[in-house]
Amino acid sequence: MPNRLWDLLDRQRTTNFSGLSGSDVRAAIRISTSLLNEALSAYVRSSSAIRELTVHPRAGNRFDVYVKLSKALVPPLNVTVAIERQPELPVDPTLILHLTGIGGLMRFLTPAINSFASGLPPGIRLDGDRVFVDLREVLRAYGEAELIAFAEEMAIGTDEGHVIVVASARVP
Repeated sequence: MPNRLWDLLDRQRTTNFSGLSGSDVRAAIRISTSLLNEALSAYVRSSSAIRELTVHPRAGNRFDVYVKLSKALVPPLNVTVAIERQPELPVDPTLILHLTGIGGLMRFLTPAINSFASGLPPGIRLDGDRVFVDLREVLRAYGEAELIAFAEEMAIGTDEGHVIVVASARVP
């Protein structure tokens, strides 16, 4: 988009998008595996806890995740992550993911995982075999928290090789 359009949208943000009042937006956004991993690579570069992270969306709201932690004594982990609960906007903007596929290893890996969890970005919390993603806090970390006020619903799903984000928003 030309810079003028971005500038116009930035100015609209300062007025809660008053120039778009009454607008409804519905979108289904398909994010490929390669784009997802490109976006995650910026986080990995800034993380001291993770050396390598690759995510592959699978059919049925699941992801295969490969994680190599920076701690030398911890072997790389292959984990399946399932979407357990969608955000319930506007009341509870938390996505809950369930870590599966590592079984009884969880108790042996707890010290390394806790070390990794302390380096997670704002809004993302690990509790046992559950990952809680508070979308409001994630957006706040990027200076975009006010955008959640416009969201009416959001669902995140997967098919083979894609994350699918379905969202609707309204500008009052």
